[in-house]
Amino acid sequence: MSRILLVDDEPNVLSALRRMCMNASAPPALDDPQVTVFTSPVGALDYLRDHPVELVISDYRMPGMDGATFLARVKALRPDTARIILSACTDMDGIVRAINEAGIFRFVNKPWSDAELKSTIADVLAHRALLAENRRLADEVRAQRSVILRQQLELERLEAETPGITQVRWSEDGGVLIED
Repeated sequence: MSRILLVDDEPNVLSALRRMCMNASAPPALDDPQVTVFTSPVGALDYLRDHPVELVISDYRMPGMDGATFLARVKALRPDTARIILSACTDMDGIVRAINEAGIFRFVNKPWSDAELKSTIADVLAHRALLAENRRLADEVRAQRSVILRQQLELERLEAETPGITQVRWSEDGGVLIED
């Protein structure tokens, strides 16, 4: 289940976004999403302190705090949460700030195409799944390195205790050669 947070100061936009996310024809990555909505970025930040989500979709122009500032705070609070910004404005400085400071995954123009936004959300969630798998594999590699290091230290201890014990000579047919 994907947890998605939607933030827009216009309730009708939130309603349309929520409907689009909950639509039965959504891509598999959106199966049974848990969608939470806020009309206030401040309320959304309060929510995020106690509730991790996979994705935040925010409007750019909102009273009190613009979307770039809001998403930069989301990034600081929940760095692993993916961020998308929606906007009808063409404020290039704001867009650049959203990309550079908030590390958004994608900028989507309003009005959006449901198919394009669903595809973007699916891409975001697939990207997050890959990052999570990479972290899991990196943790596994670190754990294996730790095991190998312990084994190497044990071999060194054995070699110091009984010189030559770790040296094995093999015959051409794969047998172990034992010296008298």
